[in-house]
Amino acid sequence: MAKARILVIEDDEDVAKLEQTVLERADYEVKVCSTGAEGLELADTWSPDVVVLDVGLPDISGLDVCTSIATSRNAFILMVSGHSREQDVLLGLGLGADDYITKPFSGNELVARVASFLRRREKYTAKAVGEGVLQIGTAKLVRDFHTLNHGDTNVTLTALEFRLLWYLGEAEGRLLTRAQILEHVWNDVSGVPTRVVDVHIAALRKKLSEVGAPVEIASVRGIGYRLDQKP
Repeated sequence: MAKARILVIEDDEDVAKLEQTVLERADYEVKVCSTGAEGLELADTWSPDVVVLDVGLPDISGLDVCTSIATSRNAFILMVSGHSREQDVLLGLGLGADDYITKPFSGNELVARVASFLRRREKYTAKAVGEGVLQIGTAKLVRDFHTLNHGDTNVTLTALEFRLLWYLGEAEGRLLTRAQILEHVWNDVSGVPTRVVDVHIAALRKKLSEVGAPVEIASVRGIGYRLDQKP
């Protein structure tokens, strides 16, 4: 099987070297460039599976590079920045980034984020195990019965819990903002308090635990939630 291709667009030489080293150690094929122009060219000619993209580039804004890649290339985008302000994160996600990581970060965290993208890509077809059934790790969501099944154990979900978990499951590994969740699950971004999302997330975590599902709902403070497989 061919190695997954990871394109690193990073102008800080030390950070780029760290990223390249840990990703190659994880058995990925890695190419590194330091400008947005070169990154866009490699995204076209090399067709990476994942792009690790720094926001602050010397020639083109990383946000502009993100927009271009998201709209014309089939690759996951992990935005990297020294800023952790909520508006920066939301802007990057709104432009098409799949997730966001802030400096400083560990090599293990970077590899985990990339691996999560690749697992999600591999499961796009595997998840369709039957009409109205969504695979989440080794657990299954069954639309007709609004149940979450894992092995011989199952639990019934409310209609909202089911829609919320289905949405998280389809986007496994991707950070979803509360606004995105409200729009998709509640069809409302203004009339429903964001606290309602938190309450339903808490209920889902309890039910995932009840059936022993090998996934967890990670929270990113002030931003939203992401469904991850447990290590």
